[in-house]
Amino acid sequence: MHHLGHIFLAVNPPPFRFGAFIADGVKGKREEALPPLIQKGIQYHRWVDWQTDRHPAFLSARRHLRPVAGKYAGLFVDLWLDAILGEAWESFHPAESLADFEERFLRETLYPHRKWAPATWVEFLQALEKEHLLLRFARFSGMALHIERFIHRRRLPIDASIVINFLESTNEILISLLLPFWQEACTWKQSADTFQKIL
Repeated sequence: MHHLGHIFLAVNPPPFRFGAFIADGVKGKREEALPPLIQKGIQYHRWVDWQTDRHPAFLSARRHLRPVAGKYAGLFVDLWLDAILGEAWESFHPAESLADFEERFLRETLYPHRKWAPATWVEFLQALEKEHLLLRFARFSGMALHIERFIHRRRLPIDASIVINFLESTNEILISLLLPFWQEACTWKQSADTFQKIL
């Protein structure tokens, strides 16, 4: 899953959630220098990734995308998971709108802890705030645009228009596969408490 999904599953306190947010940009000695609770959030993020990559729904969605995305199919399922979550947000988090969730994440988690963010994330963090990227990732149209730009920026050897058209034309299939995934993934929040206590 992408940023929104990891932030959603990593419950408070804010340093733990921040670790889950920055995990993909941190490793080695840089990770060891972080405050303990941020390190625990990073480990939780990796555990969630491990669970996701082995989930039957994820594997089915990856097979579905493989004809047009090849070895990158899993990457695009990860990204599309954020849009699935965002479009069904009220079903999974009815007590708080997505816009309010984003605002609270920025205020409670990102702003107080951004000094611990990877140095290479400066531009991304600025865009996250100014362009409301979490809200963009949470919509099919916004994620499709993000995927298109991602393919071009990384110069992946695949046709962006074919991937986007396939995602959009078979989205109902992806929804049927990945909504049940999110229903189960919500139970992983309980493990966040365990990570905070024992790691």
